[in-house]
Amino acid sequence: MNAEAKLINVAQRNCDFHRGFLALQEERNGWANNVRGTLPKDLTGTLFRNGPGAMNAGSEAYGHWFDGPGMISAATFIDGKAHFKNRYVRTPKYLQDHEEGRVSHRGFGTQIKGGWRKNILRPLSNPANTGVSWHGDKLCAFYEGGQPYRLNPETLETLGPEYYGSTLNPRTTISAHGKIHPRTGNQINFGINLTGLGWRGIKCALDVHDIPADGHGVRSCRIPLDRFPFLHDFGLTENYAIFVVSSINFQLGGPLLGTTTLSENLNYNEQQAMRGIVVDLRTMAVTREFELPPGIVVHFANSFETKDELITDFFQTKSTEGFAWLGDVFDVQTVAGAELHRLRIDLKTGHTRLEAFDHAPTGEFPAWNTNRTGLSSEHCFYVGHAPGREHGFFNSFVTLNTRTGACTHTDVGENRYTSEALFTPKARPKTQDDGYLLAVVYDASTHRSEIQIRDAQNPEEEIAAVLLDHHIPFGFHGHFTGDTFLQ
Repeated sequence: MNAEAKLINVAQRNCDFHRGFLALQEERNGWANNVRGTLPKDLTGTLFRNGPGAMNAGSEAYGHWFDGPGMISAATFIDGKAHFKNRYVRTPKYLQDHEEGRVSHRGFGTQIKGGWRKNILRPLSNPANTGVSWHGDKLCAFYEGGQPYRLNPETLETLGPEYYGSTLNPRTTISAHGKIHPRTGNQINFGINLTGLGWRGIKCALDVHDIPADGHGVRSCRIPLDRFPFLHDFGLTENYAIFVVSSINFQLGGPLLGTTTLSENLNYNEQQAMRGIVVDLRTMAVTREFELPPGIVVHFANSFETKDELITDFFQTKSTEGFAWLGDVFDVQTVAGAELHRLRIDLKTGHTRLEAFDHAPTGEFPAWNTNRTGLSSEHCFYVGHAPGREHGFFNSFVTLNTRTGACTHTDVGENRYTSEALFTPKARPKTQDDGYLLAVVYDASTHRSEIQIRDAQNPEEEIAAVLLDHHIPFGFHGHFTGDTFLQ
């Protein structure tokens, strides 16, 4: 069955989580009138979410989840009420695909129809579909293969690419996992960029940026890399940025010649150690490098430092299973997670110790109290599979006490599946992690989504849920701000 036929087939299924990947074509803007429970009066702010709003352009399907056009949704909470709006990011890719009703740009796992002649030397498009952030009075949608797109926070209208002064240009990239430093208010971020040709092939580098709120006076450093890496996220402490280059290699010959996609040339080398890089943010220079056993690191949780150590938590696996399903979301049977690990780096000796949280279930999409970013925090919140329901998309919230190792599972409900759950503190928190978990949950039995608000101290307790009259396609990452943006 080809990709186009799968779209039709999935749309006809009942109670099937695969329908959560189907498109939401309509753009909404209005108050939510259907709420289960009572919205907390002290919950004020906006939950922004980003993800592929569609897996097709007209009758043609995208070949990978990473290639669908970015769609921003915004749920605003104010005075015990909720408002919802969504809008596609008007990138050149979206505009041309939408106008022509077909796939007009290459992607990470998508080719233009017509063979290598249509794809040779064609750059990969930027769908702006991965992250979203409110920083320096700018709302931006991110994709690590290009520049962010700035949006109007009240209307979600696309304003154009954001280059942070002259830090970026149309040929450079920045990741979708920038982090806001809680003390300086700066955004710490990075990009992987090609820097030229050498006798061993294409040369590339890791560019690390310290971006002030006004976008000017950016401090940057460039770190040469020995290969085109897989590097999606990083750890941030008070004074350091921690990077782990996974044991993954990309062969660029086929993609450049237009014969294959980049995703088809992703290979895991089980003999290749992971490279660790520590950048001192005070000097913007590499202060320590180290090696770790072969593996794949995708997402980091929180990181912090003690007198002598850097400590960072991240999800790690030694299997490419977590990548394979991304290229065929309408056939996947179980969305794979990874194990949460803690890495300790001795700043004096360079010695490292990597240990798994033994009793923590596998999962993904970690979150924490971002007021504690770079500082020791008590809990890591992430999503996984409920015991006995290890099928389909993620269907439970996991709360891990990173100090004691104790963890709890919270099933989101029968035929329900959840994207990333974000933490926001209560207006007057009594403890460090006294707050709410906010998550977009898809109900496969009704093909609608709801925004659940749960007590972070007791996730079994659903405080309220905003019931939408439509679904929100499964997405990647979000951002919560205490600001509200309503016309």
